[in-house]
Amino acid sequence: MPGQTNELTVDLAINKVIQREETRLQEIKATLRDQLGEFEKKYGMPTDAFRNRFQQGELGDGIDYIEWDATAEMLANAEKHLNVLLDGSNDESAN
Repeated sequence: MPGQTNELTVDLAINKVIQREETRLQEIKATLRDQLGEFEKKYGMPTDAFRNRFQQGELGDGIDYIEWDATAEMLANAEKHLNVLLDGSNDESAN
């Protein structure tokens, strides 16, 4: 029984860390979405359209555009990390 207790304790600790990281990433995503919304409102275009035009060189290299593009990239990275975290934790719960 002591081995099972240790394993259960480790599983609970890992799950708590995963939940904490999920919460942190969700908060980051919300902040980044808010920031993207501000850019979209300011420039009157959705982020996807902006990024297409920006990456084609149609908009120049103003600091707002660089920040907007970087913010969109950070959101994509946060989403990717969250997906990896959740896929990994789902794999663990299947075992």
